[in-house]
Amino acid sequence: MAESDTPDRPAPPPETYEAIMQATYRAFCEHGYADLTTREIAEEFEKSRSLLHYHYDTKQELIVALLDYLLDSHPAKAAVDEVDDPDERLELFIDRGLFGPENAPFNFWDFHTALLELRLHAHRNDVYREQLDRTIGLITDLLAETIEEGIATGRFRDVDPEATARFLYDAIDAARIRRITLGHDDAPRRTRWAIETFVLPTLRTSSEAD
Repeated sequence: MAESDTPDRPAPPPETYEAIMQATYRAFCEHGYADLTTREIAEEFEKSRSLLHYHYDTKQELIVALLDYLLDSHPAKAAVDEVDDPDERLELFIDRGLFGPENAPFNFWDFHTALLELRLHAHRNDVYREQLDRTIGLITDLLAETIEEGIATGRFRDVDPEATARFLYDAIDAARIRRITLGHDDAPRRTRWAIETFVLPTLRTSSEAD
């Protein structure tokens, strides 16, 4: 759980924390970052507004807490537990990054549109920048660990895991941005094809690529 900007503010009980984060998430996806207010978050919160403000006083506190909450339950982390084979897991990482988790209880593109708005403010906000950097670091670390595992088990060639992970993340991120900002709805699909055609065959060993 993310710490508040005011350290003496009491942490909410788990049930209340979950309800606040879900309310913040719904409001964030619906209104985006720039137009989001604590009032709109409170309207999504099923309990009293005073309870919300008892634990979180500002929009920034709520957004930072939300990013921390989402980091703990990120689909990339779930994939580690779901798939043992590093090759299959890497493909799952890529698909979830480009298209979102199957049966997700949220609109993948609404969330990433709001997240892109938030990222535009990060260069002027150290708190947001640090939290977003943590998120990107987690994802690239998980990708790198999967590639390292594939190398160790003979599934992948001996490549630089960190550099390969950063390249894959950047390709996925660029496809999402093009879809959101330019309306290129086929960008994720085209990027997935390019990764499958040009990147994965060079990563896999000869026996795996055949």
